[in-house]
Formats: sequence, structure tokens, C-alpha cells
Amino acid sequence: MNFQDAFLYALENTKIILPPRRVVSTFGTTLINYQLVTEDLDRVDVCFVREGKLEAERPKIITSPQFAKLTLEGFGKEAQEYAEWLLQNAPRSNVSFLRYGFSFKKDDVSFNEIKGSSEEVCAKLKERMIKEGDPLSLLLKGEEELWEVALLKFLIDWVRVSVTKNIQDFRQEGFI
Repeated sequence: MNFQDAFLYALENTKIILPPRRVVSTFGTTLINYQLVTEDLDRVDVCFVREGKLEAERPKIITSPQFAKLTLEGFGKEAQEYAEWLLQNAPRSNVSFLRYGFSFKKDDVSFNEIKGSSEEVCAKLKERMIKEGDPLSLLLKGEEELWEVALLKFLIDWVRVSVTKNIQDFRQEGFI
């Protein structure tokens, strides 16, 4: 299987078993406590559980003038001209973006081997996490070789869910 096929396979097989009950905080840092279950590729009924933290910085508003000043690395002349046009027409165009930042440190990840099918392991972890009651707990099931893809997929999906609330909060406070 080539890398692109493996990547797509990992994306398709990433499952959110228990999502966090909160979205990215608009005005502060959000810390997700995740557990990611993968199956051992060489042994039946053996799973690996990685546990760690994902930190989401508060979203930042990028206005037209700021956007135009961003480094447009890898973009051509037309993109640079458009950014300059945004700068000149900022009062009229009033374009704003939200910029999200995340940090993930691999050295903060614990790794455990657990006997059982992925369904059994996920069910036990989910039950425990629900009892603990942490609204920022996340339980994922992913593919062993590309387990980090599962985390990235979650982050992208989480931003999609969060952006509406973040924009509402910024509007309510008069920032946009």
C-alpha cells in the first residue's frame, strides 16, 4: 500500500468513540486529555493505548490588514497581489479569519499494551472516562502505523465544530 492509500485508510478508519463535551475555548487555552486505541498488527486481541494531551490555544482573529501582511510562502504573484488588494480595501472588504493553534508533544504520550479486542478496550475506557466526568476527555480509535493521523483528523473536525461558537463569542464581545 502506498503512503497516500495508507493515509486515506487511516482517515477512513479513525473513529471518535467519546468526543469532548466542549468546543475550543474562545478566550482561553483548552487542554484535551485523549486516549487513542490502536490494534497490534501482529497479534490478535492486543491493543495499544496512547494517552496524552492536546493543547488548543485560543483562536485569534486575523483581519484583512493582518492577513495581507502574513508571509505567503509558496504562493505566487497573484496571491500576493490579492493580499495587497485586501490591505488597500480592508475597510470595505472587512474580511476576518480565525486562526487556531495546537500543540502536541510526543514526549508527553504514555503507551500501554492491553489484551482484548479494540471494541472491548474502547468500551472499558469509555465507561471509565464517562465515570470520571472530564468534559475535555477524548477517546479515539485509529490505525497503529499512522496513529497521529487520527489526532490530526480529530483536531480538524473539532475546529469545524468550534468555529461557529467562537465567532458568536467574538461578535457578542464586539471583536468582529
